[in-house]
Order: sequence, then C-alpha cells, then structure tokens
Amino acid sequence: MAKFGNLRKLTTEDFNGQEWAQKLIVPFNMLIDAIQAALNRALTLGENMSAKLVEVEIDGTYPVKLAWDLPAKPVSVLVGDVYRSDGTDMTLTEAVFVQWSYNQNGQLQIDNAVGFPDPASPSVKYKLNLEVKTG
Repeated sequence: MAKFGNLRKLTTEDFNGQEWAQKLIVPFNMLIDAIQAALNRALTLGENMSAKLVEVEIDGTYPVKLAWDLPAKPVSVLVGDVYRSDGTDMTLTEAVFVQWSYNQNGQLQIDNAVGFPDPASPSVKYKLNLEVKTG
C-alpha cells in the first residue's frame, strides 16, 4: 500500500497574502497533519474501526460466552496468536479456527475451536487472541 507522503503546508502567500486566509489556513493545516499522522500507520482497530481484540481461554468446554460492548453485532472472528495457557511450547500443524455466534443475550459465543496440536481440555488449555470485526 502506498504511503501518504509529506504535504506542503498552506501559507498566506498561497492566497496572495490576504489576511482572511490565515483564519482558514491554521485549522486546515492542523487537519491535514492529523490525517497524515493517522494514515501513516497510526490507525488501530479499537480506536479507528468498529472492531475489538479479545483474548479468550479455551479448555474444551463450550460454549465460551464473552461480553459484547460494541453497538454493532460481530460479522467476523479471526484467530490471531494461539498459545498454551501454561506456557508449554507447541507447534501448530494446521490453522486454528473458531466456530462462533452472536447469541440472544448480546454475547459473542465461541461454540467450538479446532486445529490445536492436542485437544483442548481442562488440563490442556489454550489462549487465543481474536480479532472481531463488526458490520
């Protein structure tokens, strides 16, 4: 993706030195600075998009119900980092996926998770970082 380059700031000389232009130039330049900063890798899921990062522990007991505090319903749940809760090293040999739903109580519900090297159980727990987007 192309990077948003540096822009030259507007000055009163751009408006033939007219004094009235200064009242517009200062806030316009501030707006452009803020937009440029945001578009140069400063956008975040939680602050700039309708999404949420959630960490959940899976122990093989389903469903796992999570409080949902965003106004829109979730439309996708992507699995990010996966690791054992006890810190034991592991090697993933396939992708980890979750089957999820949005229940009638307004909760994000994890109905199943697959792809772990060893099945999740009370003695083998996994932590998943989930990226949940709304629509």
